[in-house]
Amino acid sequence: MEATIKRSALDMKSVDTGKDKVKKICEVLKRETLDPAKKEADAIIHQAREEAAKIVEKAKHEAQKVHREAQKKIEEERNVFESSMNLACKKSLSTLKQEIEQKLFNSELSSWIRKGTQDPHVLAELISAIVKGIEKEGLDANLEVLIPSTVSAKVVNQTLVKGIAEKLKEKSVKIGEFEGGAEVKIVDQNITIDMTDDALKALVASFVRDDFRSAFFGNA
Repeated sequence: MEATIKRSALDMKSVDTGKDKVKKICEVLKRETLDPAKKEADAIIHQAREEAAKIVEKAKHEAQKVHREAQKKIEEERNVFESSMNLACKKSLSTLKQEIEQKLFNSELSSWIRKGTQDPHVLAELISAIVKGIEKEGLDANLEVLIPSTVSAKVVNQTLVKGIAEKLKEKSVKIGEFEGGAEVKIVDQNITIDMTDDALKALVASFVRDDFRSAFFGNA
């Protein structure tokens, strides 16, 4: 009986010793295998998180860069568009001004001057004044006067200041190829005093065009 109890005690001790060995083996395995593996896994996870954070940050910077470049391009294109529009507006305004000036100023001025310089009385006064001016300068030899075909040479001759017609070549004005005004030629010296409608228009326009633009267009 006592021997049986001793054997049982030994068996129990053997079991305990076996459990301890298994426990120690597990601890060794845990320490040598699982713990390093866990640490390595933690390190991998940590590194992965850092890499992910870097990727996200890089992507954010790239997105911001793309956004900035897109904004810059949009701004540049808008500036080009605005410059083009401003230039187009200025050109259109300039063209419009020229058309208005041509239709209103030039047309009306031409009509007004032509009408005035086709009046035989006006022409007679103009010719008389020019011839007298030439006389003052001592250049009265061999004068020739041309007038428009729309004006009667006879009426002009009759309306000239007394003595002027006698100073003209053939003692009469001649018909020229223009619509208004007159040309006085000092034949011997090949000098022509141009007071035709075109010459008078250019002369008058040079003085009043700026006033017309200022009155009509202001500072536009």
